[in-house]
Amino acid sequence: MMHSKHKHILSLTASILAAGSAQAYDLSLGTNLPPVVFHGFASQGFLDSSKYNYLGDTTRGSFNFSEAGLNASMDPFPHTHITAQGFLFDVGNVGQYNPSLDYALVDYNVSDAFGIRAGRIIRPEGIYNSIQSIDLARTSVLLPQGMYDARYRDFSGAVDGGSLYGSFNLHKAGSLSYEIFGGEVNLASDGGIARYLEDAFRSPYTIYGGVNGFPEVGGQFWWNTPLDGLRLGVSLDNAFGFSYDYQAFNGVGFTPIHAVTDALEQQYSVEYLWKSWTFQAEYQYEDYNDHNEIHGVSQPGTHSANDTWYAAADYRFNKWFDAGAYYTEHYNDVTARGEPLNYQKDLALSLRFDPTSWWVFKLEGHCIHGTALLHDNTDNPVQNQNGKPWYMLAVKTTFSF
Repeated sequence: MMHSKHKHILSLTASILAAGSAQAYDLSLGTNLPPVVFHGFASQGFLDSSKYNYLGDTTRGSFNFSEAGLNASMDPFPHTHITAQGFLFDVGNVGQYNPSLDYALVDYNVSDAFGIRAGRIIRPEGIYNSIQSIDLARTSVLLPQGMYDARYRDFSGAVDGGSLYGSFNLHKAGSLSYEIFGGEVNLASDGGIARYLEDAFRSPYTIYGGVNGFPEVGGQFWWNTPLDGLRLGVSLDNAFGFSYDYQAFNGVGFTPIHAVTDALEQQYSVEYLWKSWTFQAEYQYEDYNDHNEIHGVSQPGTHSANDTWYAAADYRFNKWFDAGAYYTEHYNDVTARGEPLNYQKDLALSLRFDPTSWWVFKLEGHCIHGTALLHDNTDNPVQNQNGKPWYMLAVKTTFSF
């Protein structure tokens, strides 16, 4: 009933947006104050897969693939920008249409070389992390999921803290931009990480106890090269003490365990815009050090690493039609690349139609080898052992103002 209710709300929102225009809405606060500018969007999608349930109950076709947001912004003083966005989404059993604060920040720009943001900020990382919720900013329905997993927005999205940013003119060498951030990541109880752990500990011998917030620092740098349209980027971030709690059966009773992970992530990006073409490629490497604490005593730890890469090309035929494709590979364990349970390789073809400036419709097909990103063990009791391909269809429409 709750899902039905939220779907009606989402459909109504889409209808309101469709009846409007591409223009933002301004709210006047008086003659001596700047207006508050509102933007919004609503999306509804459909996922259908041939063999495995991925991002929801997709072997039977799933409409649990929706999102909506409303943001407001104003410039109350010179060099000062205030903005916030409320957001809700549903991808399979993640999100569940529960409203959340996507970002809320004050931005003070001293000069081109230096600015500061404070509040709940979107973590700068790669080409798409800061604009994942902006469907109009890309051709594809699904971004490469090993790098931009639609289920893990609360983990990869915002931090409560601040950042320093700016750009420098390098003259004949182009320009360099930077953003350095730090803050606390607060995970949702219905977010992707929590759902993954709930599923992993669904056993008579374990009791899942929940996830905890953790501090994170990092930064991103972009070099806009002298070749027009070509930029190169690198981002680094370090998560300190991401942790969760569970209890394990010891033969007599249950032992409380506090699991802790320190993670270091590197991401390298290249983007080239040439005429109506867009070419992109990214590589991400994640390094994990894990240990358990039992009754406050640290146990011997383990080390693991995963990586993801993709290459993409996109061509804009005219103002209403766009086509793109990407190929991506993800490995849960870089030491076992040949095992189908450990990798997921995805070839995607996307078609985008823009009937108006405020309405987008997308159609996308996927040919996938491996099952490393399924995670939904209860929905996929038997996973791919031989690497044979399986397929997914993704459809999505977005209205915005």
